[in-house]
Amino acid sequence: MKKLLTERFQELAGLKPLYTLQEELRDVEDILVKDGFRFDDVILGGVGSGGAGYYDRANDLIYGYNQSGPWNEEEFNKFYDNFEFNSNLYEKEFAEENGDPYDYDMVAQMLKPGIYAVDDMGYVEIRSNGDIEIYAIPQLAAEDDTTFLPAFKMDANGKAIPQFSKDEMRKMLKDDMMFIL
Repeated sequence: MKKLLTERFQELAGLKPLYTLQEELRDVEDILVKDGFRFDDVILGGVGSGGAGYYDRANDLIYGYNQSGPWNEEEFNKFYDNFEFNSNLYEKEFAEENGDPYDYDMVAQMLKPGIYAVDDMGYVEIRSNGDIEIYAIPQLAAEDDTTFLPAFKMDANGKAIPQFSKDEMRKMLKDDMMFIL
């Protein structure tokens, strides 16, 4: 009982954490899949035949194409200090003229307006006007594709939360030669 009261207080205070349990994540993804969204080709769809990530341009500005250098501290600071998630916005108002196959009303019935996690790929924001925005999580990736670490996560208010200090991320990119995907 005490746990339920604590969770209810957190929810009322706007402190309820994003979904972190695997079952809850799967439920949100399932709702979107039933609505017509497909995540087979990653969260925002394919990024081209080159296999680049959603944040490849940021990586190139910071450290040159394919880490060819030179390191650009100013671009790194801009990326870290002013990070914004890449996203796709699906507007209910234009759904018919765009030929969207999505059932915006079904999502609105199943999910209250807010931000939800979609597996470990990103987040979805359900808006009160019926619009849906899907955000991709930037990953720090090892050159040999053996390690993928989230660089930023999103809180319940849509704010980007760095997963590493600025010095740690700089070291991972500059010294360890990791890529931002």
